[in-house]
Amino acid sequence: MRPKSVFASQLTKDWCAPAGMQMVLASLGLADTSDRFQTKLANRVGEFEAWADSHNGSWGPSAIVEALEAYGARGYEIRAYGSRQHALRDSARALSETGSPVVIIAWRGAHTWIMTGYKADADPRIFDDARINGTYILDPWYPRISSIWGASDPPGTYQDASEMSRNFLPWRRPEGRYPDRDGKFIVLVPTVVVAPPG
Repeated sequence: MRPKSVFASQLTKDWCAPAGMQMVLASLGLADTSDRFQTKLANRVGEFEAWADSHNGSWGPSAIVEALEAYGARGYEIRAYGSRQHALRDSARALSETGSPVVIIAWRGAHTWIMTGYKADADPRIFDDARINGTYILDPWYPRISSIWGASDPPGTYQDASEMSRNFLPWRRPEGRYPDRDGKFIVLVPTVVVAPPG
């Protein structure tokens, strides 16, 4: 997969989830990268959102999983981990087993990153103690610059361990508590191989 061929920049500052889902779907052959598709997807948030999932009425992890399912990307699961390395190792394993990208909930739960590859010191499908040294990321915020997180990187940029430590942080949201997520590293991982359409 060529990163640029499935990349979609978020059309507004709040649409990282629709853009992230769009890139997942595009990588699976289930959507295009047009502004029209992203707008249509973003406008469907009311079909999927719930207060328990997102206290601010926007896209939460459960809504993302439900929307992906609605568009044919079945089998994504929300998982919460006590350590970044555990989250990345399981994400890498799921990516290798299914060939589908992983949705990383970055910036303390405020942003989505799409993980399309990784580097490790061993195969995480075989070795439970494999260490993930970094990941290849599609960041829908690109080419913007965040006043908090800095400049985003072009599609497919390798994010090493220091960059993952800076951007992939435990969930902590200002709008309220989420007992199942607070203080944990949240990822949406694929669990089944999605057959291409046609």
